[in-house]
Amino acid sequence: MKLLRSALYVASVAALLGQSVCAFDPLSRINVVNYWGQNSVSYAGGKEGDLIDYCQDGTVNVFALAFISQIQNGRPILNLANHCEQTFPGTTILNCPKIGQDIKACQASGKAIVISIGGASGAYSLPDAAAGRTFADQIWDLFLGGSSGTRPFGDAILDGVDLDLESGQNAGYVAFVDSLRTKFAASGGARRYYITAAPQCPYPDMATKDALEHSWFDLVWVQFYNNYCGVNSFGSGSSFNFATWNNWATTVSLNKNVRILLGVPGGPGAAGTGVIDAARLNNILASVKSYSNFGGVMMWDAGIARQSGLAASAARFLRGSSSGALDTPKPPAPSAAPTPPAAPAPPSVTIPTVTPPQVQVPTVTAPATVIAPKPTDNNNQHQPPTPAPTPAAAAPPPPPPPPPPAASGATTTTTLDISAAIPTLNVKVSDDGKPTIVRVHVHNSTQKSYEPEWVTAWDWQGHPYKIPSYKPGQSSVAPNAGFDIVVETNCRN
Repeated sequence: MKLLRSALYVASVAALLGQSVCAFDPLSRINVVNYWGQNSVSYAGGKEGDLIDYCQDGTVNVFALAFISQIQNGRPILNLANHCEQTFPGTTILNCPKIGQDIKACQASGKAIVISIGGASGAYSLPDAAAGRTFADQIWDLFLGGSSGTRPFGDAILDGVDLDLESGQNAGYVAFVDSLRTKFAASGGARRYYITAAPQCPYPDMATKDALEHSWFDLVWVQFYNNYCGVNSFGSGSSFNFATWNNWATTVSLNKNVRILLGVPGGPGAAGTGVIDAARLNNILASVKSYSNFGGVMMWDAGIARQSGLAASAARFLRGSSSGALDTPKPPAPSAAPTPPAAPAPPSVTIPTVTPPQVQVPTVTAPATVIAPKPTDNNNQHQPPTPAPTPAAAAPPPPPPPPPPAASGATTTTTLDISAAIPTLNVKVSDDGKPTIVRVHVHNSTQKSYEPEWVTAWDWQGHPYKIPSYKPGQSSVAPNAGFDIVVETNCRN
């Protein structure tokens, strides 16, 4: 990056330095998935906030926007409760620019955002291959890498599609998934897209059976609730069937590395059966995380899981944190991971051993801006209203983060002369004796198209990280441009 003349800038290290960055990894064994959009927390006396409200910490890795609940004349009908009710003139297509901005902000902080098709009520059948291919064209143009004058989220490009099929004639979803994968491959691989599914736990799940047997999925988060095979049956016999789904992953699935996530209600009021507290969930996770294709936990949904504390508790358990602190994600390095081809199925890759290190960079942070939640309604399409079971013990709120190392005030700034090389930057990471890699991200926050650049340093015993001097490089930047410095600790070994 070429830095022009003798401009000084103030790097807002305040909220960035000292917090780890972790881009979404589909092969991770510690992912947390939440559905968002149907305001089911209203049944538990709460309100679901804007999407951005749930992207402010490191709890959730993937959000599934719920739902495309109907297909009319081959076109998707999007329902996001009262989060968005405005439509494009003369159409039934929602126009949600605010949600589009939230999506891009969440993606910039390392989250993956997929659009979910289905739900417990709706008419979303695709009876044959022709219907599936036509619908794939619609989804690609309205939500993914295609183009349309009526994109619900504007220029925001979602990271994939989730199939939460619970009724209907769904033979066409094989062609739907395969058509999308063909488009993913044709797009050049500069952006990684994902196909996920949320079958109910009885095996095989009849609504999704054809697609799960004949199409390539990246993650499958099984609904282990509202059924005999749910988490409510764990420990009381053989009806809890996570092992069956792991066997599907390794013997039937085209993708032998597909991750299977444990789907549970987010708290009281989220389901008819299967509502469990944090202690019981952690006990079940401790049992199933040893399965070869285990990938984390899914919760219905964001509002309830936040209100009960269950999402944060599960995230801490999966990531081995005893402190209760969850890192706040910041913009990740751009990913150029290739997209698996549509057909034949991509070759299998070795399942990595993922052991997240317990590394915490000292936090230097300014008070976060709080976005007030919008008024919401009771339009929950995932599960019908049911009497809430006896409230389970909610997970305790995480303790406050350790005090920042700065001696004065809650913010710290660093002035750097960008007309020359950036001097060595020292960052102290807690000395836990574990091998750690740290990358420093210098990101132009003024020119949005600027590609971030990384330098890397290693430390093996928790000593201060000495980031090499940053030299002027290739691309021109205007004087007085703003930059962010982000420190990333390794997310995977």
